[in-house]
Amino acid sequence: MFEVFALRYGSTLGTKAARYHRFETYAEPDADAPLDFYFWLARNEAKTVLVDCGYDDVRTKARGYLQARRPVDLLAEMGVRPADVDHVVLTHFHFDHIGNVDLFPNATFSVARAELEFWTGPLADRPHLNFAGDPAEIKAVASLGEQERLVLVEGTFEVVPGMSATVVGGHTLGQMIATVSTGSGEIVLASDAAHLYEEYEMDRPYWLFADLPAMYRAYEILREAEARSDALVIPGHDPGVMHRFHRVSPDIVDLTRPIAG
Repeated sequence: MFEVFALRYGSTLGTKAARYHRFETYAEPDADAPLDFYFWLARNEAKTVLVDCGYDDVRTKARGYLQARRPVDLLAEMGVRPADVDHVVLTHFHFDHIGNVDLFPNATFSVARAELEFWTGPLADRPHLNFAGDPAEIKAVASLGEQERLVLVEGTFEVVPGMSATVVGGHTLGQMIATVSTGSGEIVLASDAAHLYEEYEMDRPYWLFADLPAMYRAYEILREAEARSDALVIPGHDPGVMHRFHRVSPDIVDLTRPIAG
């Protein structure tokens, strides 16, 4: 059984018209839709695992995003040193999820085979695809294979006992979700398989995707998980996460402790 925490390290403003694919389809007024940026910590007495690892605070500023906290500093608040991390699940290769892989010298990393093959393949340099990637970060992930620290995932993979990663696709070709067993049930970390609660609750595709039908199927998987009485789905960028769970600190919430009501 694991403890599971969401750690918020950044944010950005935006509107629903900008967030959702063909928002005009819904014939409703536009509204604010800010995003928070998270990574996730799962730990027990045996293992310390991260799901994603945030982004580089230097290169982030060049992209116009606000990084309020360094991921390594948030981990320090939880008593976790980079050398303590045993494994990192990289749910996909967008820059805000793989920006710090070099900080964890003792960790192995799991990635979807389809994700690695795409981002190191002949189509990755197309401007409509590569703007969300970063060549230096992708190279850093690929180099982990040369160090025998990279696990390639197809289907569902047991990360450690009590935690699995599943390839769902949609947002990217190899988008993964992570499922973690806790004392209060399962926590399903959707990452960018669903950025916002209403994205999968209302079947509204995010504007950025590699495979639209797969994105819809990913929403179905998340809804099926949430229909179980012992499971909670955590979207990858919804500011509401910070208000639905008990706070450990201003930027960290305990996902095993939902706030009643």
